[in-house]
Amino acid sequence: MSGAVKVEDRLAIHDLLMAYVWASDTGDYEGYARTFTPDGLLVTSDGDPFRGREAIEGYARTFFALPGSRGRMHFFQQMSIKPEGGGYRVFSFWMVVQVSVEDNTQRLRSTGTTDDLCLKIGDEWLLAERKIGRWNSKTAPWVGAV
Repeated sequence: MSGAVKVEDRLAIHDLLMAYVWASDTGDYEGYARTFTPDGLLVTSDGDPFRGREAIEGYARTFFALPGSRGRMHFFQQMSIKPEGGGYRVFSFWMVVQVSVEDNTQRLRSTGTTDDLCLKIGDEWLLAERKIGRWNSKTAPWVGAV
């Protein structure tokens, strides 16, 4: 694969990531797992690895059932997409906003980064691996004196 990213691949990867966050933010654990390749790898922000759709779906069932999951809204931004092997390495920043109807509040819940490997299987782009990182004063990379 050359260094250029085809426009149709870039758009399809954006659609894949939208399907991922939509499934996450609507509690669709089956749809969440389907955004991964059958042997895909998810590494959570706590460093816990889940390999394969069944394990990823199990993680999602547990995580989505936690209090405070409903009302989350993910945003991805500043995406870097670079060819790697037969797919693309995608690095992006993310943030999660929590919306509460009960007290009419919105707050920034968390921020971080994702490091993804996206592969095209048949006609479909899927996550072969997703590593989720938190971004805060301890984890953010820093160049120079502190």
